[in-house]
Amino acid sequence: MAKHARLSASSAARWLNCTPSALLAEQFPDTGSKYAAAGTLAHSIAELKARKHFLEPMGPQKYGAALKKLKADENYDPGMDAATDVYLDHLKSIAMQYDPTPFVALEVKVDYSHVAPEGFGTADCIMIAGDDMHVVDYKNGSGVPVDAEENPQMMLYALGALNVYRPLYGNSIQRIHLHIVQPNAGGVKSWEIGRKDLNIWATSIVQPRARLAYNGEGDYNPGPWCDDHFCPARATCMARVKKLLEMEDVAGQDPATMNDSQIGEILTRATSLQKWVSALQDYAFNAAMSGRKIDGFKLVEGRASRDWINQDDAFRQLQEKGVPEAMLWERKPVSVASLEKALGKKVFIEQAGELVERKPGKPALVPESDKRPEWTPAEGAFNAV
Repeated sequence: MAKHARLSASSAARWLNCTPSALLAEQFPDTGSKYAAAGTLAHSIAELKARKHFLEPMGPQKYGAALKKLKADENYDPGMDAATDVYLDHLKSIAMQYDPTPFVALEVKVDYSHVAPEGFGTADCIMIAGDDMHVVDYKNGSGVPVDAEENPQMMLYALGALNVYRPLYGNSIQRIHLHIVQPNAGGVKSWEIGRKDLNIWATSIVQPRARLAYNGEGDYNPGPWCDDHFCPARATCMARVKKLLEMEDVAGQDPATMNDSQIGEILTRATSLQKWVSALQDYAFNAAMSGRKIDGFKLVEGRASRDWINQDDAFRQLQEKGVPEAMLWERKPVSVASLEKALGKKVFIEQAGELVERKPGKPALVPESDKRPEWTPAEGAFNAV
């Protein structure tokens, strides 16, 4: 079995909307990233905490040693400790709803190949109690907030979990609760779907599109999933290029200036265009670094930087030469957000909650699909009074 499923749950939003992308993506090497490495580490910390609480009682020494080893990783960030506490707290809150304590499984290998060829994945946590099943996924990222409602990755995990646990629970599970725990972007989001509705989605949506996707068939359909789900071909996909550059229906109209409707359409396209250009620049840079020639461009050495050969030794010598110590160090106050991340939200609220005031953010123009409530100038003027 392949290390990564062609029809992976994490990329389901992409291949369900753009079926040929599943096979196209395999042409591009998986280079990884520092964000992916950090996410993997944070997942390991989250699993350790959950395993200690639910499955494997550990003494302070054993647990401390395991946690210390994870924190020694170069990708460790102190904020991971607080973020993974949010994950553990949510798991506890789910378990506390039931008596007796529900069945709990961590890092569950789920198989949904009955609806998507060779489909498999790993669910962070599965809890089962009575006719309820909870599927919980931890997200460490802060860039793209992830919703639980109709989340195809989570729905595929649920289908796989129902398949895995059918020998034990049969068809007794009727309600599926999907939870996204993303402390750095929106907190906890949950959504419920019935078993019957989940199966209808699987047979009417997933199965026919999965067959096309597995064989690289169907029509290319560029959309938000290109960037939100990091399609490996997002920089060079010709279908996306054509869609982004089709401006004639707007630019070719007669008026000398655009009306508000046309401005909205152009801005909508420009947002996707900006993301595409950024991805294309990264692709071209990496290609040039590997020795390929990108017509019209070349690599040049960047602006040089300077650093101390040995900071401690340099500062000692400078002080001996009469440079005051105060000139060698800068003292800056920590931001509210940085302290909250370091302490964890719960501890921060207890110790600093009364010391912080919330100031309204500056208005920003965003697409209508943004989940935040709409702000109006009149509302802003009223609140300022």
